[in-house]
Amino acid sequence: MADEGFTYKDAGVDVEAGNRAVELMKQRLKSTKHPLVLGGLGGFGGAMRLPKLKDPVLVAGTDGVGTKIEVARTVGKLGTIGIDLVAMSVNDVSACGAVPLFFLDYLVVGAVVPEEVAEIVAGVDEGCLRAQCVLLGGETAEHPGQFPGGDFDMAGFAVGLAERDELWGPSLVKEGDVLVGIDSSGVHSNGFSLIRRLLAEHAIDLHSNFISEGGGVGLCIIPGDGVGPCYEPHSTVGDVLLTPTAIYSPLLHDLGHAGGVHAAAHITGGGFPDNVGRAVPDELAAVIDLDGWVPSPVFSWLHGLGVERPELLNTFNCGLGMVVVMAPEHVEKNLAVIEKGAHAARVVGEVVPRGDGAAVRYRGELKL
Repeated sequence: MADEGFTYKDAGVDVEAGNRAVELMKQRLKSTKHPLVLGGLGGFGGAMRLPKLKDPVLVAGTDGVGTKIEVARTVGKLGTIGIDLVAMSVNDVSACGAVPLFFLDYLVVGAVVPEEVAEIVAGVDEGCLRAQCVLLGGETAEHPGQFPGGDFDMAGFAVGLAERDELWGPSLVKEGDVLVGIDSSGVHSNGFSLIRRLLAEHAIDLHSNFISEGGGVGLCIIPGDGVGPCYEPHSTVGDVLLTPTAIYSPLLHDLGHAGGVHAAAHITGGGFPDNVGRAVPDELAAVIDLDGWVPSPVFSWLHGLGVERPELLNTFNCGLGMVVVMAPEHVEKNLAVIEKGAHAARVVGEVVPRGDGAAVRYRGELKL
C-alpha cells in the first residue's frame, strides 16, 4: 500500500510548476550570455570574472518597484515590471559613477504560474540588456497563503564596478557647477500609493483612454504652449502608468568618459529634495530652475487630480529621472553626448553657497 502522507504540494507549494517556470525562463533569457560569466543558470550561485582595474571598487544597490505591481496586476501586463526592477537599482549604482556588472532578482508569489513567472523574469532580462549588465541569477519563491489572489512582490540587487578615483559624489561638487536634467520616461516606479489613491478617489478605470480632449475628470492632458501629448492616442491610463523606468546606465558611463561629471542624483521616492540633496555637500545648495523644462503630460494629469506642485516635487521626478552635476566648461560637450545617447536633457540649475537655506531650492514654477 502506497504512503499517502502529506506532501509539499498539499501545503500549496508546487515544485513541478517551479521547475517548468525555470525551463521557460531559460528559453527567454539573453543577458545571461556574457564572456565574463562562468557557467550557466541553475547552480547554487552565479560566477563572473572581473575586468582588470588598477584600484577597483564594487558599488552595490538594492530596491523594489513598490505598489506599481498592483497596477501591473490589475491591467494584466506583467512584461515590463521587471524592467522597472532593474532600473531602480542600476540607476542608483550608475549615479555613483560605477558600471553595473550583474543583477540578481528575487520574486515571491502566492502560487507559481509558470507562464507569468517567465514573463516577469523576461522583463528583468530585458532590463539587464538595456543596462548592459548580466542577469547572473535569482530566486523565485512560492509562499502559499501569504500572497493571495495572484499577488506577488519583487526585489532586485545590482553590483557595479568602478576605478576608485573615478567615483562621483558630493565631495567633488563645487560652487558654480551646473545641474543638467535628463528626461524621465514618466512616473517611473515611485509614488504609486498616492497614484492608486487618486485612481480610487476619482473612480478612474485603468483601461480607460488616457488622452481625452473632451475634458473627462483629470484626463485632459493636452498642455498649453504648443506642447502636444507624448503618448499614443489610444493609450490607456494603465499603459501610461506602466511605462518602464528609463535606464541611464550606458549614458552615464559615456558621460564618465566624456569628463566633468562631479555627482548625479537618481530622482526616485522623495523627489528632488531627498535625492538632489544627496548630491551636494553640506556647505553648498542646488538651485533648480523649474521654468527650465516642461514636465511630461502625466504630471499635469496628476496635478489635475489634486496633487499640488510642492507635493509633485517632493514625491515624483516631474519629468527628470536623473540630475547630473557637472563643471560648467563641460556642459556643452556633455549635452551633445546625452543627445547622441538618444536622451533629452537641458540645464536646470546651478550650485550655490548654502548659507542658512535648504540644500535644494527652487526658482520659477513647474509648467503644468
